[in-house]
Amino acid sequence: YLIFSDVHSNLEALQAFFEIAQKTPHDRLVCLGDIVGYGADPNPVLDLIREKVDIILAGNHDHAVCGKISASYFNPYAYNATLWTRKVLNEENHEFLRSLPIYLENEDIVWVHSSPFEPERWHYLNSYEDAIENFRVLETELCFMGHTHKPLVFEEVSKDDVKLLKGPAIKLSDNNKHLINVGSLGQPRDGNPESCYTRFDSETRELNFCRFSYYLEETQRKILKNGLPPF
Repeated sequence: YLIFSDVHSNLEALQAFFEIAQKTPHDRLVCLGDIVGYGADPNPVLDLIREKVDIILAGNHDHAVCGKISASYFNPYAYNATLWTRKVLNEENHEFLRSLPIYLENEDIVWVHSSPFEPERWHYLNSYEDAIENFRVLETELCFMGHTHKPLVFEEVSKDDVKLLKGPAIKLSDNNKHLINVGSLGQPRDGNPESCYTRFDSETRELNFCRFSYYLEETQRKILKNGLPPF
């Protein structure tokens, strides 16, 4: 699997990712939502993802843009970007966003945008306490998610005993449960401006957080040109 999340209408990052994916052996591409929001290219980004990606979920920004949830709780930057995206999104992509799930389970893996605990409430999973709460409802060994824009892995060692696994390369144990945040392709928030995606081999259980640079100056230029929040 090559898994990514939180593209946020960043076409340059997505194009660079697909160039890498083309040269990287894989069976499935997975997108865990927040395809739109913040950036200036919602339609081209959606067109590419619809064409190339095997498993696609929606995030809270996607649901806010297509009217499935209110954007009233967003910060001002996200709110204004949502209103702009609604105006420029074509009907086909609008309906596509409306059709996407926020939670999916297949092949003994849970895929979700926010968290397995109350996925429709868009909780953030940042702490050990958050991880314990989610492990209590998780019935599979593996759960991949986005939403926080920060790559990390929590492992359940025993009931209410959780550890954080570090490193760009991690070998997951065979028996314990894992919560894996794949980071953000379009807007990383972990102090590293390089895009992040996750490569996972389900046979060897090897997981890699992969970083790459892209033409971010063009992304910035288009955000400003379209009057989107410069923040």
